[in-house]
Amino acid sequence: MSKLANASPEFLANHFITYLFEKYPRNKHVRRVASWVGLILLGIEKIATRNWIPRDRQLRFDYGGRSFKAKFNHKAGGKLRGGIDIVEVLPGRGAPEGKTVKSITSLKDAEKFYKSPSSKLVRRFPRMATP
Repeated sequence: MSKLANASPEFLANHFITYLFEKYPRNKHVRRVASWVGLILLGIEKIATRNWIPRDRQLRFDYGGRSFKAKFNHKAGGKLRGGIDIVEVLPGRGAPEGKTVKSITSLKDAEKFYKSPSSKLVRRFPRMATP
């Protein structure tokens, strides 16, 4: 069941920060993304036609006739410290994942995404074919 459908970025940020600090109280590499969450959510708000939380740790959103999800990845961008990946969700049973269209691994990356979120999702990555 989806939660917080079309909630404000501030409300979503509170949800994710609470989740990070309750579930990962001793994992600094996970909690370090807390400072990026607001920028990422504000960037998504600029472009998303709708958003919701299918699982406590993921934000799903629609843009340009496609679905994406933002989620933590321990190896985002090929780095051992992890980050936030934005992954295309392909049509089909179980919401199969497509390619990662953007990895955010620093506060600077989050700022760039906030300033120009659509360029990171559409221009470099054309619509993916379904298998």
